[in-house]
Amino acid sequence: MENSFFKPKDYQKPLLDFTDTWTSIQIRTTIRIHKSIMDRVLDFCVYEDFTSDGEEHYIVDFPLIENDYYYNIILSFGDKCQFLEPLHIRTELKNRIQNIANLYKD
Repeated sequence: MENSFFKPKDYQKPLLDFTDTWTSIQIRTTIRIHKSIMDRVLDFCVYEDFTSDGEEHYIVDFPLIENDYYYNIILSFGDKCQFLEPLHIRTELKNRIQNIANLYKD
């Protein structure tokens, strides 16, 4: 065994591109935001997704996955963001906001 050599196996790194999967589970939504949170919203979309809505606001084509993580992102924008479409997500946000408000009833 003195003359044995280690020959590593030819190993291909797995392809970790989830772009197609990510795109297939995202839905396009519409939000109206105040310009003060534009930089935070740009973490999730690009400038081309923004349309001016007066001097202070933008309408944004916002990619969303229907899960707690994304609902919490939208809620973190507070009163600087109004969710416009689709209506079922708008309704879900209203329910979540109401549940939070119920925690603070006297």
